[in-house]
Amino acid sequence: MKRAECVLFALAVIFLSVTFAPIQPSATAPQTLWHEPDSLDAVARNYVWLVLRIDRHIPGFNDYYYGPPEWKERVEQEGKVPVEELRREVRELLVSVECARGNPERLGWLRRQLVALDASLRKLQGEKLGIAEQARLMFDLHVTPPTEAELGPALVELDRLLPGKGRLPERYEAWRQQFRVPASKLAEAYQMALELMRQRARALLLLPGNEKVELRFVQNKPWGAYNWFQGHAQSRIEINTDLPASALTILDFAAHEAYPGHHTDLTTREQRLYHERGYIEWCVSPLYTPDNTMAEAVAQVGGDVLMTEDEKLAWHRDVLFPALGMQKVDVELWRQLQKPLEKLARAREAVPFMLFDEGKSEEQIITFLERYALMSPDRARKAIQFDREWGAYSFNYTVGRDILRRYLASGQARAKFIQLLTTSIYPSLIEDWIRRGVEP
Repeated sequence: MKRAECVLFALAVIFLSVTFAPIQPSATAPQTLWHEPDSLDAVARNYVWLVLRIDRHIPGFNDYYYGPPEWKERVEQEGKVPVEELRREVRELLVSVECARGNPERLGWLRRQLVALDASLRKLQGEKLGIAEQARLMFDLHVTPPTEAELGPALVELDRLLPGKGRLPERYEAWRQQFRVPASKLAEAYQMALELMRQRARALLLLPGNEKVELRFVQNKPWGAYNWFQGHAQSRIEINTDLPASALTILDFAAHEAYPGHHTDLTTREQRLYHERGYIEWCVSPLYTPDNTMAEAVAQVGGDVLMTEDEKLAWHRDVLFPALGMQKVDVELWRQLQKPLEKLARAREAVPFMLFDEGKSEEQIITFLERYALMSPDRARKAIQFDREWGAYSFNYTVGRDILRRYLASGQARAKFIQLLTTSIYPSLIEDWIRRGVEP
């Protein structure tokens, strides 16, 4: 494609993807640092600088960095670049992506990352973006709020299955109480789960010999757990103890945060994409982008790739529950409850809509979550706190997960999972693979 045609095409793509506010020319506008025609590597290097510059405006926006130290030092020395100039950089890089040559998956990944960065910059300028629009621009997801017609049948099924009398939320909470993990047993329980999933992950992937996970317990956080990737196959995982831990979720935690979830995912990408292929863009991880949609989705489905439902239930019954002193647990009832509970998990997707689009009060949202998600008031407040801070991010756990589940369901789940860890992926790419029946 000729340069002029390329630029026109790029501008058309930008117009369809992003609504750019008018930007006035500035004599002090920072220029992109690398100008190599049709070079995808140059785009990637400029993308890294753009992420570091945005992080100066939104502390914590970038989750980790293990690129050249002098790049970060220079960004810190230059001070905050005006937001309108950062949006100009986005526009320039989007044009460059459309004109560059290289791996089509890498091109598509960079394009969607840049669109997401611009959405964050628009919000930083005070523009109001609806929740569905945030999900589309930032996370490459199409979302709709759940309806009572979708959630109602699951409530009926749970009401039939749960023992006792009275209101369903109280009966569900009473059933959950038997799985409460004593504080003195927390470290033991988490380490048991981590070791099991580490062994399973090593049977699937060749992890570096120096890979390591450090576990810490913290308080007063909006999230339940967080993986702080340190680079060089090292992770620090923090567990928030604000709410009581449940033995029902500890194995899922180990799979999500460590094996084969975030720690395994990030370690593999660092080795395969950054070091071996030289994809410099993987030395940063901006949170509000499709990169993190796929990170959360991969972490959500990884446990199912390593263990069947029967294997998970057997481990809880024969290993974890006895170690925690939990006797006479009705594992079969737990199995039956899982399907309606997963359907009700969609109720959680209503919170961002209620909070930002509909202007519902916190008490109204708590009442909704208590009824449809069977959350206690304390758990509901934590959910609201998370969404108030993170916006549309929570869709990554459910909508993103469901996209990957559909992809893995057609067979070759293990080969496909490895493909997900070693490819520049994004939600619409996976959906395209599903439509076309692409196999690894």
